[in-house]
Formats: sequence, C-alpha cells, structure tokens
Amino acid sequence: MTIYGRTVGKFCKFQISDSSSALRDIPVNSFGSVGLTYAEQDVTALQEAISSVLNGQGSFSTTISGPFDNSTDVNASTTGNRPALSGSHGVLSGLNGGQVSKTFGIYLGIRADWAAGDPVFGGEKCCLISGYTVDPTAGTYSAKLVVAGNRSEDPAWGVAQLDATT
Repeated sequence: MTIYGRTVGKFCKFQISDSSSALRDIPVNSFGSVGLTYAEQDVTALQEAISSVLNGQGSFSTTISGPFDNSTDVNASTTGNRPALSGSHGVLSGLNGGQVSKTFGIYLGIRADWAAGDPVFGGEKCCLISGYTVDPTAGTYSAKLVVAGNRSEDPAWGVAQLDATT
C-alpha cells in the first residue's frame, strides 16, 4: 500500500556501489538537490515577440554530506529496512576521481522508512564521485556525485529498489 504525504531526512537513505560493485548504504546527513536539469536551447525566430526554448541535454550533480566513519563494509539494506551502514570513508575514498561508473540510489521514504512505491532517484552504472573531502574538526565528509560519461543508463526517478550487486 502506498503511503502519501511528506518526508523528512531520517526516512531517506543513500546507496552506492563500491569498488567491488556491491551496493552499500552510506550514512548521509544532507543531500543537495536531487533530480535532472536541462539546458535551455533558444529557438526563437527574429520575428517572434516572445522567446521560445527547447530542452537540451539533461545534467545531474548533487553533494551529499554525513558523518566521517571508517566502519567495515556491510551489505546494503533491502526494502523497508533502516540503512545497514557501511563506513563512508572506506567506500567513498576509493571511488573519488575514478572513471568506472557506479550504481547509486537516493531513496525518499514517505512518512516511514523507504518501501516499494516510494520515490527513488538513481540508476545503474551512471555516476562518478568527482570530489570527496573530510572535515576532521567537525567529523564529517562531503562528496559530489556527477553523471558519468561512460554510463549504461541515465539517472532517473522511479519507484524500484536497485539490485544488490551492480
């Protein structure tokens, strides 16, 4: 049964495939904006009084941040379960600057932990980590996800759980 309503951060979870292609839940305190944006292509003719545009190529990037953690890696949680957290440092530090596209999912649980039918944004083998920094004083990390040039699919909105080994 789909629950309708709003969400808060405690019901969201983030998964990404690590260097061995196993999905891991990473602790996240905040997400940047999530979704695709499209470049506007001006197609206005000189005689038109109002500008006309078409959507061009889509793009995606978001920054996540959370607690710096070097815990051991564990298998990602499944539908409706709280995240089974792996250490953020062990997973993200090995992906930073790499050129192998990774699977990721940002799960937005509605009024409860994410369940089938709730929104998810992500895709298989479609993102790279282009920045990973640690603030030792605050005990936090920050990582930037971008669309991979060598992706197998575009990131998109959906409602399905990702496979556990992609």
